[in-house]
Amino acid sequence: MNQARHTLDANAHLSHYRIVGALGAGAMGEVYLAEDIRLKRRVAIKVLPSSLTADSERVRRFEQEAQAASALNHPNIITVYDIGESEAGRFIVMELVTGRTLRELIGESMPVETMLGIGVQMAKALSAAHAAGITHRDIKPENVMVRDDGYVKVLDFGVARLLGTETSNADAVALSRLTTPGMIVGTVAYMSPEQAFGEAVGPQSDVFALGLVLYELATGRYPFDAATVIGILHAIATQQPVPAHQSQPTLPMALSELLARMLAKEAPERPTASDVAHALLAIERDGDTARTPAVSRTTTSHRVAQSIAVLPFANISADEENEYFCDGLAEELLNALAKIDELRVAARRSAFSFKGKNAETRTIGQALNVNTVLEGSVRKAGNRLRISVQLVSVADGYQLWSERYDREMADIFDVQEEISLAVVDALKVKLFGDEKKKLVDRYTENTDAYQLFLKGRFHAYKYTAAGWKRAIDFFEQAVAIQPDYALAYAGLTTARGCLWFFGILPAEETIPQAKKDYRRAMALDPDLSEVHLSAAMITFFYDWDWDGAEQAFARSITLDPNNAEALSYYAMFLGFMGRFDDAARRNREALALDPLSPLINMNVGWNYFAAGDSSAAAQLANKLIEMEPDFYGAYWLKGVIDLSEGDFDSAVDHLGRAVTLGGHQIVVADLASACSLAGKDDEAARYLDQLLVRRREYVPAICLARVYSRIGEREKAVEWIEKAFEERNGEMVFLKAEIDGASEGDVLRTLADDPRLIEVLRKMKLPEQSNHT
Repeated sequence: MNQARHTLDANAHLSHYRIVGALGAGAMGEVYLAEDIRLKRRVAIKVLPSSLTADSERVRRFEQEAQAASALNHPNIITVYDIGESEAGRFIVMELVTGRTLRELIGESMPVETMLGIGVQMAKALSAAHAAGITHRDIKPENVMVRDDGYVKVLDFGVARLLGTETSNADAVALSRLTTPGMIVGTVAYMSPEQAFGEAVGPQSDVFALGLVLYELATGRYPFDAATVIGILHAIATQQPVPAHQSQPTLPMALSELLARMLAKEAPERPTASDVAHALLAIERDGDTARTPAVSRTTTSHRVAQSIAVLPFANISADEENEYFCDGLAEELLNALAKIDELRVAARRSAFSFKGKNAETRTIGQALNVNTVLEGSVRKAGNRLRISVQLVSVADGYQLWSERYDREMADIFDVQEEISLAVVDALKVKLFGDEKKKLVDRYTENTDAYQLFLKGRFHAYKYTAAGWKRAIDFFEQAVAIQPDYALAYAGLTTARGCLWFFGILPAEETIPQAKKDYRRAMALDPDLSEVHLSAAMITFFYDWDWDGAEQAFARSITLDPNNAEALSYYAMFLGFMGRFDDAARRNREALALDPLSPLINMNVGWNYFAAGDSSAAAQLANKLIEMEPDFYGAYWLKGVIDLSEGDFDSAVDHLGRAVTLGGHQIVVADLASACSLAGKDDEAARYLDQLLVRRREYVPAICLARVYSRIGEREKAVEWIEKAFEERNGEMVFLKAEIDGASEGDVLRTLADDPRLIEVLRKMKLPEQSNHT
């Protein structure tokens, strides 16, 4: 909500400072030119209006700016003289800097030497701040002033964070706790990848932002290409900027290489601010001799000749049910092209998020960070097919290649091969070794089995109970026709596992057959990443075999490093094991590969939550609601975060929305728990009755244990936990962490010392690291 600002008139007084006039305004307050009556000097005063002091976060950040900046004494950092409070609001008194911001200078003709000099001064300022344990967190062109004499001043430490980890200063340590890791602060366009992911930031985040500012100053253009906030965050996390010397050929090659290292996605790969200052001085000193070819390791490790997104093909058939075939054809092409090392292919869920949205090619390219898009349509009548396909350049919207195929259904595999090879040829991508063979590999020659498999996969992707049940029906029909269809067995394993884990069917009806299915699939094709992922999930959540689960996750990712789903679930496992740094890295990889996937975003959000970073989890949930407002998973995640933070009314709202959108029994149990904690006893009883009625068919015992614990029936809660152990409910692996992380008002915490619960956890042989303490 916008709040009115109170403008101070000329000659108004704040303590012993007389207002001369207004200088500007920002998110943290208004800035005035003033005169210090006592010392007879002109100063700048930043005022946080009294109308905004009700915002405790704004006040905290405002005061933090003064404390952080006043702790520094460096010629390139603005000096803070004083802090005070008056009827107009809280204020900070700073030295008066006259000149222009870097924003005003970007795009102007500027000698390289001048730009390097500005960069050196900025880097030295940050180096001094970092040495004092302070991270700026909001470096951007608007926060850097260049005086008329060329002196640089870094402004606005309003979102700075005192690190406090290696200092004995008690005030610094206290201040370090004021900024919560996971909270996104600062201007979106100048965030580091770790800020974009909502993770804790440090000095290397400032270096990334400095790299962005210097890139823009050197080339006159922002290095990433996106039009929306989500697009910018995605670009920061995944796009590799065009090397600066390609945008501006007059730049020294060494500068281009330095900027590439500063913009490395992983913080440890970036130089320190001090290193940047020394490198810029060396380039300034060496002049043209610095133009030696150099490519950063970040650029080379992510370099690809071409990239492509395969969109779901449009169904222009008379029969709407042929949609499964259109989606399946596109996915088969996507999977084939993904086998080529020199071609980066956007993940299926992200590419398919544009289904039915009529988005422009440029918008799709920006969102998915690809330079070409493959799109098409299918008309299917009986056994006759008309498939129209076109490959479009994102840069200018022109067709690079197009073709129409009028064939019989029996020719579908030949058509897929022809399209794949034509795309490779149009993109001038070279095929190495056995890549051509992989490109045209077929898992079946039977078109009936193939269509049944496509129908099964189509329904499985709906991620609902009905979808998984229909998927199983179609997959079983496929293997009945072709008993050696490895992909269909993999699909059966996944669908059965989901029906069990999400509480639709009990383990005895799903897990034994699921294990048979994945063993059969492995025997037929041991190199299917999907099969090893299914095995990993069952080994982790059902067998409670931690070593076996890790081996299966690792094998799945080795076979397909671009399997974002495997990466996200592996991150979940690593968090369970207490290996949070490894989990965070896998989360970033999963999001970078498949940034628009609801499943991946939900999984990563749960992973952050399990690691104790509720702020980052909430950010992912908010992003997911913006992307897919009808996906129950986002509201489920938000509701459980609310529960952990004691905001029970909000939890009821979010979980109620999740149930309305199709949330399963686990979500209903969380809603019943939230109602009880919020004092809505009648509603809690109603949802509990629903679960008890459904239990006659099946509801996981862990769901009832949660509800009984929240309504204060401790004995029944423990009884149901023991039943959950006997049933081997999948969510049992998170029970200890859930109890430890419960809010103060949540009676679930009282179970922690119950000897029966302790015995259950002992029998599960949980790894020591999974206690999350």
